[in-house]
Amino acid sequence: MPNSKETQKQPQIVVGLDIGTTKIAAIIGFRNSDGKIDVLGYGKGESTGVQHGLIFNINKTVEGINVAKNTAASRSNQEFDSVYAGVAGRHINSLEFKHVVTRRNGKEDVIQQEEIDKMVEDLENISVRPGEKIITVIPQRFVIDSIRETVDPIGELGELVVGYFQIITGNDFEIKKIIRCINDCDLKVNDIILEPIASAMVCLTHEEKQQGVVLVDIGGGTTDIVIYADGNPVFTKVIPIGGNVITKDIANVCQIPEDLAEKLKISYGTCVIEKSNKNNFITIPQFHESAPKQISEPFLAEIIYSRVQMDILTQIKKTIAESEYETRIRAGLVLTGGGAALRHIKELCQFTLQRNCRIGIPDIGFVNSIPTELKNPMFATSLGLLKHGIQNYEIDEKPQTTHIQSITNTTLPKPPKFPEPPKHPKGKSFLDSIRDFFDDLTEKTS
Repeated sequence: MPNSKETQKQPQIVVGLDIGTTKIAAIIGFRNSDGKIDVLGYGKGESTGVQHGLIFNINKTVEGINVAKNTAASRSNQEFDSVYAGVAGRHINSLEFKHVVTRRNGKEDVIQQEEIDKMVEDLENISVRPGEKIITVIPQRFVIDSIRETVDPIGELGELVVGYFQIITGNDFEIKKIIRCINDCDLKVNDIILEPIASAMVCLTHEEKQQGVVLVDIGGGTTDIVIYADGNPVFTKVIPIGGNVITKDIANVCQIPEDLAEKLKISYGTCVIEKSNKNNFITIPQFHESAPKQISEPFLAEIIYSRVQMDILTQIKKTIAESEYETRIRAGLVLTGGGAALRHIKELCQFTLQRNCRIGIPDIGFVNSIPTELKNPMFATSLGLLKHGIQNYEIDEKPQTTHIQSITNTTLPKPPKFPEPPKHPKGKSFLDSIRDFFDDLTEKTS
């Protein structure tokens, strides 16, 4: 039985709602007395009204939310009337903004947190392009009196504070559609945050954020990227391509329905042709008047490899190069989202980008006993939204704002430029180089 101290404060029940391209997930949870987050229940509905992270059919999206909502409520035996939701899609934009503040008595009075909060508030109210809305303002770094650069100015003396912030904007109409769909399910929206930031909260360690890391969330309709350096999110981008494009490619090439193509991708697919079973032939059943046919695993792998390599990994590599943070990424990449379940995508990513890579399981800060189904990269965003909501309700900690806030840490020196990937010897094809790479990897791990 809980003691009197434990019964004085009832844990706050929070719900994270992920409206994705392939699924809609609602997860109910709370923080227990040990400081870990526990899951009371969860629900999943079909997402047939969303494409590339954008809602195009209100009624179908509402149906999916209601299924997820009712299932989660039934499993947890908890009713709820508000949620924390995420936003992504090709309409998301990121820009850097400089804010300069001159402080009176800057040589006597140290910088307070309230002053930094005021700088963030000022930027939350600036004018943006017509039709856009500011989603969040992320402090990145500060320069004090044109002398010292830091990510943690609190407690320092200074008369001139120059702050550099990342401002994330989105299409106002798209954001209103998210809110309308949730409201139509008799739910209130507590806050909307950027989905890759939510995923990072449950997939990235503190050490990775300090060292510099890229989180890549490969969803059904989009690939969301966020780069952390010195503990802070410093760059974000949404690529409007996800795992659904691979499924469509398989369906088009093999002339089969998309639901069957998805099953083939999951059961037999791989990102690396050399890792497929050349002796295994997959029988595709007869549809309408077409005769049954067979395809080989290497043929299926070629379809998957082409799309993953050219349209996902190549775009990720280009994004990292354009971010200007390439040399500060020392912890490599973390892949999450449903697309991270593709076989050998970690190895192909490691080869293509010449960086360490791991699959991000969304369990940081959670009890070990959460349902096994949720310990899957595809639930990274919904679990991250749950964690974000719980942090907003922390009673004994500093009150949270409705925007993503900076995690301030000491400045780390910039690492040396990452060496260029080795050039392929003449006479060798790209696939030959991949084969050599995996042979070397096997020798090192054996």
